[in-house]
Amino acid sequence: MEHLARFDAETACLVQGLVVADGKSYSNWGGHRTTTPAVYVEPLDAADVQSVVRDSARFPSPVNPAGSMLSVSSTFVNDGGTLVCLRKLDEIKGIETDAKGRCVVRVQAGCRLKKLNMWLQARGLEIPFQAEIGDASVGSVAVGDTKESSLNAPGYFSAHVVQIVYVDETGGLRVISDHADGAAFYEMKCSFGLMGIVVECLVETRPASLCRSDVSIAAYDSPQALARGLLERRGQCDALLAIVFLDQLAAFHDQRFAAGPGARTPAHVQPECEAFRAAKRLAIQRGFDNVDVPQPRGVVYSRADFVNEYWRPDATESRLDFQYYEHDLAQVERVIEQSYAFTAAFKEKTGFAPRGWATYFVNRPPAEMKPFGLYSGGPGVSFSFDPFHSDPAEPRWQEFARQYNELALRGLGAKASPIQTQWLKRGDVVIPRRLARPRFTTPYFAEFIA
Repeated sequence: MEHLARFDAETACLVQGLVVADGKSYSNWGGHRTTTPAVYVEPLDAADVQSVVRDSARFPSPVNPAGSMLSVSSTFVNDGGTLVCLRKLDEIKGIETDAKGRCVVRVQAGCRLKKLNMWLQARGLEIPFQAEIGDASVGSVAVGDTKESSLNAPGYFSAHVVQIVYVDETGGLRVISDHADGAAFYEMKCSFGLMGIVVECLVETRPASLCRSDVSIAAYDSPQALARGLLERRGQCDALLAIVFLDQLAAFHDQRFAAGPGARTPAHVQPECEAFRAAKRLAIQRGFDNVDVPQPRGVVYSRADFVNEYWRPDATESRLDFQYYEHDLAQVERVIEQSYAFTAAFKEKTGFAPRGWATYFVNRPPAEMKPFGLYSGGPGVSFSFDPFHSDPAEPRWQEFARQYNELALRGLGAKASPIQTQWLKRGDVVIPRRLARPRFTTPYFAEFIA
């Protein structure tokens, strides 16, 4: 019995997946954030994750989960700790009916959103959130921040997650859901993985639907007119995505309309849709640096087809970098007017302005369903106003972002995201202490816990 007890203790800490403990460094998609963990792990299953969490001698704290390492901020940085990349936990286990009678898909945390969308498309289904970046992993967006001008949906991914399977700070495998755990479950979805490492989710699905887009570019004679133009175009459609070229007082509008049921882009418009999709993908990849985007009108397509993946750029390529700020819809004119004045003054002084500003509109849920962070203001509509650039290493872009944080967060009352807003300081974001466990809390996140 004594020998068996020793054997069980040893096998409990075996890790079948890749373990690298030789001081290698890992970078994010943009290449401007790098970390050197003591140990890098690619688990093959939930048992591997449990073993990592239980063995603090071999896998030093903090233990930080990562998916595709896309974040623009230092959310994945864990020098001297354990970085757990979940990319091999990417199985889609199947369609189920949950305890509340909903049609859901069971999917592992490392599955990319593009893969999930394609799998569901083949079965005539979709998730209500239409991702702009299909490389993001399910686990990261289940407990992190997202935004999108989605059709007939709130506009953030975690709203559709109804159950999470995770590894807690003791290495135990836990299940938490909206129907069984209520408030605790909604807190989990605001925790950025600090409460536990997500290994599997149940996500709501619905019959697949088609989208119709009218795309246009317009110039305005003032920031106030630009703000009114965005609101007018939003009122004309079911969902609006806008790319604002603020220093030029111009905007690219993608007005989206529900176009009925369907899982496949109609064959007769496939060439036009593919040209639009490819151009939009390239524009995002390069941060809108010298890329022309077509302006189709009335083009109908499968929503799944427009969930794109992106290649990992090298340091010489133009590549997207951005900030994120959430505002209430009532503040549109004030935000655009003051942001325009700030940008004009910065450009006059430095010769620099961001490439553009991405604008999404998100429907907020009841406060109890989003108790902390973005979209936690109770029912209403939020819009993001996100400056972006095509070179993360550009010093003037970094200085612009630092200075604009002061205006957006303090002057305009915006909310920020620790995974999508860079150069944050203590107090800019507050994560309640009860949402974080020491085993999972990196120095980066520790700055925001109160």
